[in-house]
Amino acid sequence: MDEIQMEFFKKRLTDQRKNIEGTINSMKEHGIGEQQKDDPDELSNYDNHPADLGTDLFHSQLNNALIVHEEYLLREVYDALGRIYDGTFGKCEFCGQDIEKERLEAVPYARLCIDCETSKELSMANLNSQRPVEELIWDAPFGRKYLNKREDDEFEGLDQLFDVVKYGSSDTPQDMGGYYDYEEYYTNEIDRQGIVDDLDNISNEVYRNQLPD
Repeated sequence: MDEIQMEFFKKRLTDQRKNIEGTINSMKEHGIGEQQKDDPDELSNYDNHPADLGTDLFHSQLNNALIVHEEYLLREVYDALGRIYDGTFGKCEFCGQDIEKERLEAVPYARLCIDCETSKELSMANLNSQRPVEELIWDAPFGRKYLNKREDDEFEGLDQLFDVVKYGSSDTPQDMGGYYDYEEYYTNEIDRQGIVDDLDNISNEVYRNQLPD
């Protein structure tokens, strides 16, 4: 790689470093990536719905992941600038061959040539797709008993859930619409399986008997 190309990539990396540093500083000024604290006006989170707390946690982790990603890119850019100064920029760290110019124009901080990067990604994909051999003989912890597609009267996973949550859950009675306690809401009556509304429980025969002759 000649000096003109080296200066071109040096300027690209320097501009990218400034942009990333500006992004990180802006994110920190707006509190993105900082540990979220409880609202000082709240004495406790007890009265907050778990879904709301889960949403807050999701956004907190998302913001943290964004700033971690920017910091990772900044380290890669600094390393690439270091390779320019020590004369190793544009060389693949695996095979030692020149990295394609088109690849460097797209990703100036690239460490590997396209062939080595592809081989690395395929190796990681194969590693991630491997499952423990024990799973060939293991069954699911409770079998397929939750929301199964069989029409039977067995005591299945959904019944087990109802037997537990009727003693209390994150939903309060006012969230359940017309029910006064958990036991009334979470019922295991076989004759109501598949019934969404009381109107669905009216048989065709009862309906026909109500029709005028």
